[in-house]
Amino acid sequence: MIATATERVTLREGYEPGSVGRIVELHGRYYARAWGAGAPFEILMARDVCAFLEAYDPEHDLLVTAHLGEAMIGSLAVVGRTPRPGYAQVRFVIVDAAARRRGAGKAMLARALAWCRERGFSGVFLWTVDHLPESRSMYEKAGFRVVERCPDARYTVPRDNLRMELPLV
Repeated sequence: MIATATERVTLREGYEPGSVGRIVELHGRYYARAWGAGAPFEILMARDVCAFLEAYDPEHDLLVTAHLGEAMIGSLAVVGRTPRPGYAQVRFVIVDAAARRRGAGKAMLARALAWCRERGFSGVFLWTVDHLPESRSMYEKAGFRVVERCPDARYTVPRDNLRMELPLV
């Protein structure tokens, strides 16, 4: 499935057939291996991805997928309408373990932040889970900082959620 080491990651924006299933699959497989998360987590992801796409409006929201050839290897979404005025939310960030270290996550995040700046958002926030050092490092290198920590047991295995924010102005 994963291409040669020289094949370049490309980004695509917007919904494509198969996106829902692949985004949920990437999350389900990763968190099952990482923490033993099971069906409740995957079902929650499916609901959240579906809710995002049902309300998707390209004027206010962004879906970015990373590809090697035709294979989708990653995703990232931006929700532009959030309860916090002026702030967008980054969601569904994942890169296939077999395709890591190719810059897909960094490229998707850079595109998302550029999109948010183009639309005049004053900041961006995201929720991540503690003990994901690669993700947290990527966010911190982009300028995000932890502003809140709270326990959460929705993911089959109890974890601490971290809210990270990045001011854009």
